[in-house]
Amino acid sequence: MTSNVPKRTLITMMNALSSGVVPRRGLEYIAVGRRKETETFVRDLDDTAAGGGAFRFISGRFGNGKSFMIQMIRNYAMDKGFVVMDADLSIDRRLTGSRKEGLNTYVELVKNMSIRTRPDNGALEPLLQEWIDSAEEAARKELGRDPNDAEIEARLKKSVSGLSTLPYYNDFLKVVMSYYRDSRDGVEDIPALRWLRGEMELKRDVRSKLGIDSVINDSNWYGFIKIWAEFVVGLGYKGLVVFLDEAVVLYKLQNRASRSNNYERLLTMFNDIMQGKSSYLSMYVCGTPEFIEDPNRGLFSYEALKSRLIQGKYENGYDNYLGPVINLRPLTKEEIYVLLRTIRDLHEQRYGYTSGMDDEKLQIYLGTVLSSVSSSMVTPREITRDLISLLDTLHQNPDATFEDLVIGRTVDADRNPDDDLIEDLEI
Repeated sequence: MTSNVPKRTLITMMNALSSGVVPRRGLEYIAVGRRKETETFVRDLDDTAAGGGAFRFISGRFGNGKSFMIQMIRNYAMDKGFVVMDADLSIDRRLTGSRKEGLNTYVELVKNMSIRTRPDNGALEPLLQEWIDSAEEAARKELGRDPNDAEIEARLKKSVSGLSTLPYYNDFLKVVMSYYRDSRDGVEDIPALRWLRGEMELKRDVRSKLGIDSVINDSNWYGFIKIWAEFVVGLGYKGLVVFLDEAVVLYKLQNRASRSNNYERLLTMFNDIMQGKSSYLSMYVCGTPEFIEDPNRGLFSYEALKSRLIQGKYENGYDNYLGPVINLRPLTKEEIYVLLRTIRDLHEQRYGYTSGMDDEKLQIYLGTVLSSVSSSMVTPREITRDLISLLDTLHQNPDATFEDLVIGRTVDADRNPDDDLIEDLEI
């Protein structure tokens, strides 16, 4: 029986799993398999905390665990003292585009900035306030008295001096200092916050409100991600970890020039991190095998990326968990069974009942699914979602029996595992 899970976490988990999406909370209760992959990500975080970083692609079929892995790493990173950002790429959020698609991705990343005490995003202002509070406390200890405004400002400037070698440092410094003054004075709509969020797009506005010339835009947003990585380390965090999910959007772009532009931006970011031009920054990009390996539209269609991502000549079919591409293998039958037992126990705990779905019936359920004509297409997402639906039905309908609902049935042979696949984008 699964140990008791906090009620709020349990409700969030079951709601998400029953909808076929990955919960943000409680993943540690349902994690099975993935030991080697997890070891790689833990090693990456150690490297990031040492001032380096990693850039990896997580590859897997729809429903096979990519988003689950992202959330696992995300939660673990926060617990270990990292700041995290995440965004799902979409038609309006890419790496670059003619309609602010790159900027939109930055806006989403900053909106979803999270820390251990703010795990569900919205950590931008708490981080800035933490920066101010720590500077005030350091100045107070140094001076032996309450510091005045000028002394606090001096301490704040000193605390970000490590960013001075990065592009846009001077403008960033002016903006965060403007934030300090406005927050001190109780200003409600702080222009600095809007600039940091990527919401100020006109240079005349930033000149008049902040006294700078630069705006965060489609071409420079990644440079500000590097600034954030250095900034949070100055606050005592270990680094910044960025997650980009649903990268299949780039693969589905119909316009070849649009795809190439996004792949070129991806290459620039990859080279930057892997060559040590950034510090305390790791990035993970999730996509399907086709997104990476398709020679006509995937990353392998862009020769410079292909040469960096293609398997080495001597891997000879073995898994390589230290390379730039992590291929998520399907869970074994035994691992799926363990997952189903956990889901059953959590469902019983959620609703305070005994389901009657013993281990033997779970084996029958799993065998029914895997023996169907479409078993090669069934994913853990589908299996768990359908189990929850089955348990819901049995719990709400006392007259229904496991035998009536399961015995002799198979998974719908017409089910398409790529139902969630994004339609071809006419861009």
